[in-house]
Amino acid sequence: MVQTDLAQLTRECSSWKESLRNSRSELSVYRNKLQEVVSHPISKAALPEVEHYDNQFDIQLSNINHLKHAIKEHERLASADFIQKNQTTAEILWEKHEQLHDEYQRLENTISELKNDFSSFVTKVG
Repeated sequence: MVQTDLAQLTRECSSWKESLRNSRSELSVYRNKLQEVVSHPISKAALPEVEHYDNQFDIQLSNINHLKHAIKEHERLASADFIQKNQTTAEILWEKHEQLHDEYQRLENTISELKNDFSSFVTKVG
């Protein structure tokens, strides 16, 4: 793997981690908003949705943590000297990079949908 490829990989991983940190912060804000919503009287019909969003925030925060850990491990392997000297290992590394990129995009889409759905819910019950 040439040095520019490693630099590109590192930049992409850093960008993903930053975006995931932002998503984690946003989900914390949404979770606080959910607490605010339930602090006011709401209908019994809305309670399953409250539970759904509470669970989804937990799940997505966990998904963020798992993906960030996988990205960090990927970066660690990429920076190891033996990776830079072994073409087969480099190809495997780039395959893993593409897999992580796909996971990252799916998670970002899921979080975006969750935030949109939750915003609609808050508008409906508010």
